[in-house]
Amino acid sequence: MKYHSAIIGAGSAGLTVAVGLAGLGKQVVVIEKNHVGGDCTNVGCIPSKLLIHLANDAGDLNSSEIFARVRAKRNELRDEEDEWIKNQENIDFIKGEAKFISNDSLEVQTGTKRKKIEAENIIIASGSSPIIIPIEGLPAERALTNESLFDLEDLPKHIAIVGAGVIGCEMAFAFNKLGSTVSLIDLAARILGPLEPEVAELILARLESIGVKVYTGAKGKIYDESTNTLVLDSNGTDISLENVDKVLLAIGRKANLDLDLEKAGIEFGRRGIPTNKVHETNMENIYAIGDVDDQASSAFTHSANAQGRRLAQKLAFPYLPIGREPTYPSAVFTNPEVSQVGLTLDNLQKKYHEKLIKTERFELSKTDRAFTQDLNEGFVLIHAIRLTGRIVSATIVAPNASEMIPILSYAVNNKVSMYKLSELVFPYPSLSESIKKAADSFKFASLANLKNELAIFLRYRLASPLNENL
Repeated sequence: MKYHSAIIGAGSAGLTVAVGLAGLGKQVVVIEKNHVGGDCTNVGCIPSKLLIHLANDAGDLNSSEIFARVRAKRNELRDEEDEWIKNQENIDFIKGEAKFISNDSLEVQTGTKRKKIEAENIIIASGSSPIIIPIEGLPAERALTNESLFDLEDLPKHIAIVGAGVIGCEMAFAFNKLGSTVSLIDLAARILGPLEPEVAELILARLESIGVKVYTGAKGKIYDESTNTLVLDSNGTDISLENVDKVLLAIGRKANLDLDLEKAGIEFGRRGIPTNKVHETNMENIYAIGDVDDQASSAFTHSANAQGRRLAQKLAFPYLPIGREPTYPSAVFTNPEVSQVGLTLDNLQKKYHEKLIKTERFELSKTDRAFTQDLNEGFVLIHAIRLTGRIVSATIVAPNASEMIPILSYAVNNKVSMYKLSELVFPYPSLSESIKKAADSFKFASLANLKNELAIFLRYRLASPLNENL
């Protein structure tokens, strides 16, 4: 039997393609060497958000009970997904490790057994793994990654987190709330590098206010097991962190490409597999989505899911256009949360002429909902094109920023203007009103100074490096 599609990986991207194609009557096979659900269900989104939730609302649970509850609920979902996929019509599920034999065939090893799989299309959705950096003297049992973090039985007295990105900052808040001493370390000059500087500034202040020690421009140098001391190298100066019993390595991820890609003639690089706008590799019947896609602009579960939907449509209806891949929003579940869609101001000014970008920032504290909640931090930040008001980027820092960002994500992807956004009516009182108030500020300032705004737009529109509809 030759399948319509063989899918390597049962994470968010792979499952979405499989379910989409199977629902349209295509016979597919899904191959997964670990657990169904991929990183998100097993070692990522689900357990981390469970831990964050329980850390903030633990009730009478102690830390050991919290870790046990995280694993129990994670395993409950894992078992449901494992059972679910076995009962899906038009989907064959094989638990094993896949390797390419040719551009239309795979060999799957399960234990000592090997099986050949043939398919018209092969989708690589094999995900990623944590990058491990060596720290001299650090014993394996004291080193953690996201793949082992949630197997902890007891709370570390002092956890050093190497990497101040999304995972590092989220876990810094969670472990601090649970009662650990937390040290957050990053080689970069500031935390949360891909986000706006204003975000880094606010989150850094929050971390420091709750007692998290943050070391930027630093890296782990050596670990002395006899004293449980982690020595950092901070621009040539040694800093000793005492009584560190666990070190979480959260510096990034690498694509899982141990698939014998060369046997299928697939081109691949250090970061992943190059693809075109429809996720196709250099081999016309082989596709790469999710973390393995070298061209992916986002490495989140929701973007992998979106890529899976796009690809399912492309494979089922090859003559229908699937359009441009959208700009994906991101979310960081810190306290407060951070959500962003589109480029930072620095990158926008490289894309367009800097004079064309007009920024509106509205403080949440100026809303009546913030007054009722005693909320004195957080903001909405929107970057738009001068005069036309087209929204090109936005950031929200708020208690529920991940719930507020979709409207701005829609605006960015559909070229909605600040004028249109200003016309929306939000429930009162709500923090979302801050979005409208930012749009109002842009609208009235632009209309009050229309002649000058038009002159600036016309002058710098011609100088903009991009010739697109602004």
